[in-house]
This record gives sequence, structure tokens and C-alpha cells, in this order.
Amino acid sequence: MDEKRQTSTVDYFATVVEILKRIIGSLEAETVLAYLTESVATALRVKAASVRLLDDSGERLEMRAVYGLSESYLNKGPVQLSRSAVDRHILEGNVTQLEDVTHDPNFQYPTEAQHEGIVSVASAPLIAHDRPIGVLRVYASEFRRFDELETRFLEAVAELAALAIHNAHLYERLRSDHSDLIDSFLPDR
Repeated sequence: MDEKRQTSTVDYFATVVEILKRIIGSLEAETVLAYLTESVATALRVKAASVRLLDDSGERLEMRAVYGLSESYLNKGPVQLSRSAVDRHILEGNVTQLEDVTHDPNFQYPTEAQHEGIVSVASAPLIAHDRPIGVLRVYASEFRRFDELETRFLEAVAELAALAIHNAHLYERLRSDHSDLIDSFLPDR
């Protein structure tokens, strides 16, 4: 293994360990996902990263965490699954990459990507208990083909993100159930 690849591997493992520490230490998904997007962008040396989750209807992906994207890009419009073949493919469990989103017919907002300085994008599905819940995406400002190590790292981080989201939802449900139980015993509280 060459020295650069070995260094990247060590950096990726260190990033995964730090993300795990955050997941274990926090039950707030928003905090963990904000750290996760910044960490994955830094580790992969890309412009930006984001986490989008399926809305309640299952028809749109909504932004939940972002690092490195401008407000104007974030306000470009919704990611509608009916108009995004690439996101449907990702949610089927596939890690994907688009080497030039400014000219790829599968990318929903190529003009906005070009204005943002985005060229290449890699994405991994967020899957919790065999059910797709969202997409982790990284954005490069230059033409880039993500190698196998990079895509495996992205996939591992996506699995951690799904775990963080699932744990946060369980915690919220438990808190709500506990509050309801207390209220049923102490209605005047």
C-alpha cells in the first residue's frame, strides 16, 4: 500500500472513531449529523457534505445537516424523488457517484450545481433496519472519481448516520412515552 493511501486509511479510521464517539455521547441527531457532515467532507477533502432524509410522504428528501454549501444552493428547490432517478437508485441501497453533475441528466439541479462550484458528487444510502431513510452526499469542486476506499468510507459513515438517526428517534419516543405515563399518573402536573 502506498504512503498516501495508507495515510488516507488511517485518517478514515480516525474519523469513524470520532463519529462513533459523538453518536455514543449524544442522543441529539442534529448535533451528530452536523459533526458527521463536516468530518466526512474534511476526511475526503471535498467542498461540502449533506444529509437529506425522506419526508413523511416518502416523496421528497429534506435537508437535515449540511456543511460547506451556500444558502442560495440550499434554497434551490426540493429534491423530489419522482424527478431524481439517481436518488431513487441510492435509496435502493446503492452507493453512486456522478463525475460531472453539470452535464449529467440524472442530477436534478445541474445549473445550480455549476453556480455553486460543484462538479462531482458521491452519495450513499442511509438505511435503518432494512428501510431507506435518506442520503449522505459529498460534493467535490473538481472533476473526481472516488476510489473504492473512499466509497467504502462514505458507505460506513452513512451506516453510522442511520444509526444516529435511529437512536435519536428511539430516545424521543421513549421520552414521549415516559412523559405520557407520568401525565397519566399525575394529571394535575
